[in-house]
Amino acid sequence: MNFKAALSLLTAMTLPLAASEWVEITQRSSGKSLKVIVLALEDGKITFETQKGKTFTTKSSALTDESIERAQQSLSSSEEGSEEQLQAINDAIGHQLFKSMQPLWKQDAGTVASRVSWPLESSSEQSSSYRYYPPKTYTFLGAHPYSAVLYGNSKENPTHLSLVFANKGDYGSRLGMGEDHFKKIHPNKEVPKSLEKAIQLDAQVITDALTEAIGTPKKQYFGEKEDKRRVLRWNFGSHAFILSEKKSEYTSLLIVPTSVADNQGKVAFVKDAELRSIVADNVERSDNGDTVIKNIPMVDQGPKGYCAPATFERAMRYMLVPADMYLLATVATDPEGGTNTMLLADSAKRIIRSKARRIKDLSLEKDLKMRKVKQFIDKGVPILWQMRSLKEYNDLANKRTSEREEIEDYAVWSQTISAEAEQIVDRLQTNDSNHHICLIIGYNEATNEIAVSDSWGPRYALRWVHIDIAQAVTSRGGFVIDL
Repeated sequence: MNFKAALSLLTAMTLPLAASEWVEITQRSSGKSLKVIVLALEDGKITFETQKGKTFTTKSSALTDESIERAQQSLSSSEEGSEEQLQAINDAIGHQLFKSMQPLWKQDAGTVASRVSWPLESSSEQSSSYRYYPPKTYTFLGAHPYSAVLYGNSKENPTHLSLVFANKGDYGSRLGMGEDHFKKIHPNKEVPKSLEKAIQLDAQVITDALTEAIGTPKKQYFGEKEDKRRVLRWNFGSHAFILSEKKSEYTSLLIVPTSVADNQGKVAFVKDAELRSIVADNVERSDNGDTVIKNIPMVDQGPKGYCAPATFERAMRYMLVPADMYLLATVATDPEGGTNTMLLADSAKRIIRSKARRIKDLSLEKDLKMRKVKQFIDKGVPILWQMRSLKEYNDLANKRTSEREEIEDYAVWSQTISAEAEQIVDRLQTNDSNHHICLIIGYNEATNEIAVSDSWGPRYALRWVHIDIAQAVTSRGGFVIDL
């Protein structure tokens, strides 16, 4: 695509520009200018990225001499500092996060994640994630994270890193009582006697490590609307370390591009028309009648069984609303465990609406019918389904999904699973246990099946159940981020 086409994409941009990364380039023939991040300047061509995340390459000769000079200066200044500075920050972190002078944002996400030992969680055409639930011996900036995740974009470059340290959902839980954990990690410090003290200690340890390696932080606001909060910020090249300490909730750390930090974490708004086109392209239809939404990110709900936060993160990120499962979980989880789904939904709704998206409650316990499923799946919108994940339901879903791969006669298959459902729905309806939430991501109208996806890893990314079975295990309804 040429320079003129790139210029036309600017009309929908809302993010302000950060002088440290964005440069102005001007087309020689028209005199029109464009703000970009320069990615490469070689072999008579310039490659740059717009604020919409689109990448273009054009001839250098198409730009003014001043533009080329600014582009060269930008590439030169993108280096992150000396080897000594890189080693100092890596020593503070405790891992070789920074390997070269090139910013993380221009590197391969998988390579960056491997340097801090975070495994691949999910990869699709639109995004990727590398999530780690570390053992008690793992530290980052001297503190123990309970959750660590690196997110990547469609080009497999990192977009940001998120770590959650002491928090109300984990304190006194997975690593034993908080007191025992802090004795192990900080043997020379006074053991915190409460969640509040634990949050403060982790925040102080991280602050001390970053200040010694980088320098004094500055205070600023980060987040939007009700999520707006005071944070500490350290800059290292084009990277901003954002430390949040929320009373009685958590200590968290974000590593983001300085341009994101300069903009207080706000992201560019994607118009409804553009999002409709994006999600509609994810609807995949097969000759056998299967209609399934692809490119929904997988999220590992983790050792505490955060099925609801994980499912909300999956749906939100798919609909281009930034989300972090662990931070969602702290809002709706008490120290004894368990997630208040309605409280979580209220928090997610607030975030979703702050991005000008709409989320609806669905009465699926009364209206889980093929017509309702098709209404959303056909336009590429997954359904958050509250149900009861019973053993008999899972055994049947696993068995029938496996057998489904060998179907030769779909008419016979439809009769078989319909008769089966008729025999067991009464038994499923009377078992009020194992409350769960997952996604409905597809259907087959001819066989009366729906496709479901659980936040339990790739093996559970797609399973099929008869709609009568699904109706029998539906509990409190559901939600949908609609367009």
